[in-house]
Amino acid sequence: MSEQSYKKTMSGSIGAGMRSLMGGSGRRYYILEHKVASAYHKAGESQRIIVDQIELGRDSKCQVRFDESFKTVSRRHAAIVKDGEGWKLIQLSKTNSTFLNGRKIDSEWFLQSGDEIQLSVNGPKLGFIVPQGDKGLVRSIGLTARMNLFRKQALRPYKTSISILACIFAAAIGFGVWAMIGQNKVIALQDKALAEFKEQAARERAIKDSLIQNLQLNNEMLAADNQRIKDRLRSVESRPAVQPNIKSVVNNDAIDACLPGVYFIQSLYFDIIMPDGSSGTLECGEDAPGWSGSGFLLTNGKFVTARHVVEAWNFWQDGDGTNNSMAQLNAIANNGGKVTVHLAAYSSTGNVIQLSSSQFVIDSSHDRYGTSDDGTKLSLAAIDETDYAYANIGSSAGGLEFDADKSRTLSRGESLTVLGFPLGLGVGASGVDPVYGSAIVASNGLQNGIILTTDTNYEHGNSGGPVFYTNPSGNLVVVGIVSAGAGRNIGCVVPISQIK
Repeated sequence: MSEQSYKKTMSGSIGAGMRSLMGGSGRRYYILEHKVASAYHKAGESQRIIVDQIELGRDSKCQVRFDESFKTVSRRHAAIVKDGEGWKLIQLSKTNSTFLNGRKIDSEWFLQSGDEIQLSVNGPKLGFIVPQGDKGLVRSIGLTARMNLFRKQALRPYKTSISILACIFAAAIGFGVWAMIGQNKVIALQDKALAEFKEQAARERAIKDSLIQNLQLNNEMLAADNQRIKDRLRSVESRPAVQPNIKSVVNNDAIDACLPGVYFIQSLYFDIIMPDGSSGTLECGEDAPGWSGSGFLLTNGKFVTARHVVEAWNFWQDGDGTNNSMAQLNAIANNGGKVTVHLAAYSSTGNVIQLSSSQFVIDSSHDRYGTSDDGTKLSLAAIDETDYAYANIGSSAGGLEFDADKSRTLSRGESLTVLGFPLGLGVGASGVDPVYGSAIVASNGLQNGIILTTDTNYEHGNSGGPVFYTNPSGNLVVVGIVSAGAGRNIGCVVPISQIK
């Protein structure tokens, strides 16, 4: 065969993988049967390939990878590329040969089912098999397996060099700029937070040293005045002379009254309808993404949480990077399919509420949309005042009081109470017990539609949980929903006035 130029492309990897994930009509796959054991594959293992372009070699980006014990296998040794309705084998290595059915190929050669590929003389061998009939269609592969194959084959070559965001939205004018600005803001906040942390650590070390010196001095003074203190204690036995009587700033009675209305939320499983009409159920766990968060019930019978707790696949890109599993679900939902997650919410009273994402009222008006060169559509939701979701459950037992007007008019410096399940804490075999957190209002009123907080003491897992202010009667009243954090101290809270 005459030599043709080979170039690794995103469309041959991510684009083809996405089309296979969607169960593209008529798309076929092939199998590589490993005839030699390696650190990554067992002898006899069958590896299904659903993308249009793969590379074989010792490089970590190769979809078919061999370990360092195979000295005659090059880093990028060979490639298999779709060509029309078939596939061809392409030589990449300039130092080590590739053989097809025992014959050395100079540049490339078409593959037929039953062929044997060998990487270098005495190197590892692979069988090339094309399943016939409907068994050879990509849609015959289960949904869970397809998602796993997409992650391993479509994303692997670009895992360390690009994100799904850059790939899918490259053609969306302005969107990439928005994403980059958002990332730069996060990075700047993180750098600032790190500097503040170092300064705070230095201050704390200085305070600690000073305390140690003061303690040593106080011990000397206490030893000298020990008898005088004992005499004074005899005259005022009913009063503590050493430990001051400090009243706690946490009103536990007010908190206890709210606990029945605060819920731990756990994702259970997905119902997925693919664009080609096929459907399946994915259990949350090893093969499918899962998450937890917080939520709460109001006196009007509405169950409230953050939208990103209900529709996590619409928030696949954030300050922590790209969540590839969520990006896949997002692509399914935006290209003719449907994704529904089933959730369970647990209260400290033992009450359990079964919910699905389709029951919730959400606001997608701030979502951004883009389309890749191969036509794959994706959306990305905003972390702002639209990050809320609520469902009418028809019961208000244990519901929390709320104040929509107050949520819009909080004053700088007001103390806020947060209840929820940071990092999954507060959940155990004996039940759930919401964890206390706090924050301080950072500015008067709303900032770009949200309540901005400082001295923010809550973590991942508090998302969707209630934020309270203390009314003049000393009771906790809901004013917001935990949405996001930025840096070490800044928090974003959606005002409860968003729940209509």
